[in-house]
Amino acid sequence: MGKVSMMGTITCQEGKGDEMEAVLVAMVEAAREEPGTEIYSYHRSEDDTFWFFALMTDQGAMESHGRTEAMQAAMATFMPLMADRPQMTVTRPVAAIGFEI
Repeated sequence: MGKVSMMGTITCQEGKGDEMEAVLVAMVEAAREEPGTEIYSYHRSEDDTFWFFALMTDQGAMESHGRTEAMQAAMATFMPLMADRPQMTVTRPVAAIGFEI
């Protein structure tokens, strides 16, 4: 099937933006050495909405990412800071600059 990407947004509770940012930084560090992870990034807007983009080598890498012990621990810390459920979409890249498809 090829590479798989995930994009989405996370809205944190009012006043929890800095805490959320610290958790997301830890999540990126935890994902750094995961096999199949090519890009794993969070981006913060001025209203404390966080945007997410990940690129994995294949669907298997995407699935195993969420099951790691480090990700499960990070999610337990991350979930109470959210104002609502994250909005995530899994996609297949079709054209890009900066990475091979």
